[in-house]
Amino acid sequence: MILYISLIPLFLGGLSLILNRYRKITITLTFVSLISSALILILNIGNSYETVIGNWGTLGISIGYDEIALPFLLAVVVVLFAVTLNSLHKDYDGIFYALITLLLGSLNAVFITRDLFNVYVTFELASIISFILIAYGRKGKQIWASLKYMLISALGFNFYLIGIGLVYMRNGTFSFSAMDNMDKLPAMLIFVGLSVKSGLFLLSMWLPDAHANAITEISPILSGLMVKIEDYLVIRFLQYSSFEWLRGVYLIVGSASAVAGVIFAMNARKAKNILAYHTFSQIGFIIAASNIAAAWHAFSHAVFKGLLFMTAGNIYERLGTQNIKEWNGKVRLREYIPLLVGSAAIAGAPLTSGFVTKNGIMDSIVGPAKYLLVIASVGTVISFAKFVFIRTSKERTQLPWNVMLAYAIMIFTIFAHGIIEFDSHYVLDALVMIAAGIPLYFMVRKSFRPLPKTFERLDNALLIYLIFFAIMLTFII
Repeated sequence: MILYISLIPLFLGGLSLILNRYRKITITLTFVSLISSALILILNIGNSYETVIGNWGTLGISIGYDEIALPFLLAVVVVLFAVTLNSLHKDYDGIFYALITLLLGSLNAVFITRDLFNVYVTFELASIISFILIAYGRKGKQIWASLKYMLISALGFNFYLIGIGLVYMRNGTFSFSAMDNMDKLPAMLIFVGLSVKSGLFLLSMWLPDAHANAITEISPILSGLMVKIEDYLVIRFLQYSSFEWLRGVYLIVGSASAVAGVIFAMNARKAKNILAYHTFSQIGFIIAASNIAAAWHAFSHAVFKGLLFMTAGNIYERLGTQNIKEWNGKVRLREYIPLLVGSAAIAGAPLTSGFVTKNGIMDSIVGPAKYLLVIASVGTVISFAKFVFIRTSKERTQLPWNVMLAYAIMIFTIFAHGIIEFDSHYVLDALVMIAAGIPLYFMVRKSFRPLPKTFERLDNALLIYLIFFAIMLTFII
């Protein structure tokens, strides 16, 4: 049963917490959890079902599995497997691996639940674990980034709780099916509540600090997995009639975020800041479409952005700087290759997963929003030209085997997805955007200046979020 994809990691994660002094045992339990999750997914490929646990009538816990959940569950396994491999040569303790295992179980639980209250419980469990992991390095910036994420999230999820409470008052159940029979107010509250963790520009301004300051292994988790929960829920909830009126809002907010994220990323100088701002942009693509193509782009983004964050983090640990200019002539070939592959994928180069999924999204959107996504795509090429055209070192030092394997898993996934789903109809469009972006990079690169972080201050982030809430209220008055 699909339920075991969550229960096994949660049980083994709890056991790891008890045995946290034995690092090798906790690492083993993490890999057992990941392998069992992968096997359960393989056994359920092609299946689609929903069931209720418990003989409590409308209060039973609904779980399910279908084609929408599959890309997100796959992303969890691939990213966490690579992240765990990458960490093996470092001095992380048993608590770290216990938290990774618990996070695996809680993320899987979110993607199989069909119950609004259990979304809250499992999402909050994953969030609490991520708060701890962001601050795991115990540096001041990491602790502050974690606290900012926690405070803004607490406000947002209070709106979500009020929304699902109104759903229960009307229907007597928290089942997703109740969303076919509710007013605009609870739908708006649920939408606003989830938006704080969505990774959308202006609505999730905790994101740049958290993504950029977290330790190497946590940034891929935040960008690749945590912000994908809201993406999944948006795609899922839009299947219900009470949410259909929000589709236009998602299109506007998503396409605007795609462009805004690119603008900030192009002007950033530090590697992890570029990647963090591009989370705003790529999440914008996903939210603008909010369909099955978007679900697979969420998977694709989790893998190539996870590869980029992991590689950039490893280089930063070795060189002691995130400034890309200071990387010139110092990045080894074995580090440059994953940077190149990840950059090609996010730019939508043919034969990569980004080519398949980004063009799938572009094909599903019409009107002005499509032109905004084209602009964002060209801007993405400009941003990642900073990585592509970096000078490499002639040093041939070998990387640790576990790091090479982590890179290999993600690179293989990027090309396997891109080759299996390759569609020649999109090649010309992809090449035109790349061909436009590269010369533009060389023309404007000297004019790039880091933009003010005004929106990222806690007080301003909260104010912007509350203004957005007030604007959304006008839609239902």
